[in-house]
Amino acid sequence: MSNYRTHAIAGILMALPFAPSIFYLFFALIGASICDLDHENNTHKVNSMMITGLILSIILFFFNSSSISALLLIVLSIIFYISKHRGFTHTLVGVILLSLLFLFMIMGFISFFNRAFLISAIRIPHLLVLFVTMAIAGFFVISRRYYLIYFIVLGLYLYMVPMDYTTINWSLAWMMLFVGSMSHIILDLATPAGLCIFEPFSHVECHRRWALIFFVIWIFFALYFFFSYGILPM
Repeated sequence: MSNYRTHAIAGILMALPFAPSIFYLFFALIGASICDLDHENNTHKVNSMMITGLILSIILFFFNSSSISALLLIVLSIIFYISKHRGFTHTLVGVILLSLLFLFMIMGFISFFNRAFLISAIRIPHLLVLFVTMAIAGFFVISRRYYLIYFIVLGLYLYMVPMDYTTINWSLAWMMLFVGSMSHIILDLATPAGLCIFEPFSHVECHRRWALIFFVIWIFFALYFFFSYGILPM
């Protein structure tokens, strides 16, 4: 079984050919970390998602504000609570859905912070809103052992290469989440246990052959993006 560090490195490496800048690799790292939230060792992370979602929902209710990010946190935590390990979160349907939900959650948090600062009449740079949002998203999924490294690297990168969240290509952000998650699936397919990746449409257990198929597909698209767009800039 692959450990967290292996999954994290694989997610970043497999996303490299598609990333228009290094910043998008943070989405890939989050994506690579999503699948195993169904493991009992990550119950504390899911608990933090549920508690945060409930608290935010109550706060936003009294402010008559959109609670999309809070509701998504609750929905995501419920999915991880009821999914057995290597179950729904390790299927193609699960990967696509979870990548979308996490993307909408991140977008929702940006909207939430913007509205909160607007109501409080505090002028906060878009860069800081982006940093706080990505830091929170990482907190929910990234291993506690490596979270501080993620937090520092994220802060240093945004300090050296300032970004405005209004310039983010959200389609590419979803793609990074998806590729990161698929890297996790490919590694787990290569293990003896295998995965039922086509559920709920098929209960056939897939193994290394499918890992090789997906890897070949990745190579094809990676080469296409490389020759079309070249090496990623900062």
